[in-house]
Amino acid sequence: MEKKEIRKKVLDRRDRIPEEQRREKSIRIAKRLCEMPCFAGASSILIYRHFRSEAETTLLMEQAWKTGKRVYCPRVEGKTMEFFLVRTWEDFEQGCFGIEEPGAECPAFEEDPQEQALVILPGAAFDRNRNRIGYGGGFYDRYLANHPGLETAAVCFEEQIVEQIPAGPYDIRPRIIVTDQHCYE
Repeated sequence: MEKKEIRKKVLDRRDRIPEEQRREKSIRIAKRLCEMPCFAGASSILIYRHFRSEAETTLLMEQAWKTGKRVYCPRVEGKTMEFFLVRTWEDFEQGCFGIEEPGAECPAFEEDPQEQALVILPGAAFDRNRNRIGYGGGFYDRYLANHPGLETAAVCFEEQIVEQIPAGPYDIRPRIIVTDQHCYE
């Protein structure tokens, strides 16, 4: 099966998860990730705002703020994606694809090799070998290719895990995938 077919099939399956179940599963995912060294030890969290039926990222952002971490969210301009510091929910405005993004006044993320930063990736589908199908724009693959020193994790529902995903040479795998049932490393 090709990526496009897998993406559609898995997104349809994810969309059918009832909202209350998605919320409960998202809580389990957040608890599991927050206890992991990659999250606990990071001083900066680069994270997306969940959209539609994605696993909720709100709890992860709130936990990061509560524990004194800097939270950065992506802003897309053309084919480029960069991360910007958000200190409160008021720092967001309506952005590309209808997704809330950091406002223009938010400072950009600057990688510091002395500090641990964790990038939390979205995705449509994943396999147990940590291959990932995004939403087709290649934003995260390009960003991470330019920032190879950043730690990576992905969050998704177990329903988004498939047997095998065809991986290309530019596809970047997260170091860990955290679902409501398992962690794949």
